[in-house]
Amino acid sequence: MIGALFGVLAAFAWGGGDFVGGIISRRLPTFFVVAASQAVALLILIPVAALSGQPMPDSDTALTTALAGVTGGTGVLALYHGFAHGRISIVASIAGSLAALIPVAVAAAGGEALSPLRIVGFLFAIIAIVIVSTSADTSAAHAGEPGAHKDASSGAAPLGGALYGLLAGGCFAGFSLIFSGIEAPGTLWLLTGLRVASVSALVAVFLISRLIGKQPPGAEPIRAGAIPANLRGRLLLFGTLAAAGSGDTLGNLFFLLSAQESGVAVAAVFTSIAPVTTVLFAALILRERIGRRQAIGIGLAALATVAIALGGLS
Repeated sequence: MIGALFGVLAAFAWGGGDFVGGIISRRLPTFFVVAASQAVALLILIPVAALSGQPMPDSDTALTTALAGVTGGTGVLALYHGFAHGRISIVASIAGSLAALIPVAVAAAGGEALSPLRIVGFLFAIIAIVIVSTSADTSAAHAGEPGAHKDASSGAAPLGGALYGLLAGGCFAGFSLIFSGIEAPGTLWLLTGLRVASVSALVAVFLISRLIGKQPPGAEPIRAGAIPANLRGRLLLFGTLAAAGSGDTLGNLFFLLSAQESGVAVAAVFTSIAPVTTVLFAALILRERIGRRQAIGIGLAALATVAIALGGLS
C-alpha cells in the first residue's frame, strides 16, 4: 500500500513540477528557468544528503548518474520550451507516451518477450502520438492576443510543440534506461548527482554559447512584467522556481521509494499518470481547450502509458 502511495505522489510531483516550470517558461527564458529551478533544488539537496549519513556513490556510479542527469536535464529543457511555445496537452502527452514506449522497445529488441497488454499499449502509443501531433488547435488565443490567458503560449512552436514533445520523451526514456541500471546505496547522493550534472551542463552550454557569440538554446526575451518590481513578488517568483525544481526531484525520490517498496514494475504503473496530471492542470488552470480529436489522442496516450506499465507486471 505504501509503495502505491509513493507512486501516486511521484506522479503528482512530476506532473505538478512540469506544469509550474512550463508556466514560468512562458514568462522567462526557458534556459534560465531550467537552470535556476534545478540549481535551487540542488541547494536543498546538498545539505540534506550531507546530513543523511548515506554513503557516497563510487566513481563508476557517479559517472553513470552524471550521464543520466545530463540526459534528463536536456529532456526538461525541451519539455519546458515546448510548453512555453506550444500546447501543454500536446507536448506532455507525446513526451509521456515516448518515455514509456522507448524502454519497452529497447527491451523487446534485446530479446525480452512482450505481454499482449504491452503490445496493445505500444500500438496505442504510436497512434496517439500521430493523432496528438496533428491536432493542434489553431483557434486558441496566444500571448498578446485578445482573450488570451495571461500565461498563454506564444504559439511559435509548429504542430503545437509536438517536436519538443518527441525530443523530451526521447530524453526521458534515455534517462530511465540509464538510471534504472544503477544499483547503489545513498539515494539522496544519487539525486544530488543528477542535479549537479544537469546544472553543470547547463552552465557549460551557457558559457560556451557566450564565448562563440551565440545565444544558448531557450534564451528567449523576458515577457513584459514577468519580473515583479516589489520584494514580495520576487520572493514569490523564487518560490515558484523552487517548486518547479523540487517537483522533479521529489518525483525522482518518490519513484525510488515506490520501487524499493513494491518493485519497479508496480511503481511504473502509478507514476505513469504523471503526464495526465500535467494535462489536467493545463485544462483546469489555463483553460486549454481540447478538441474531440485531440481528446481521443490524449486518452489513447494515457491508456497506452498505463497499459505498457501494467504489462510489465509479472
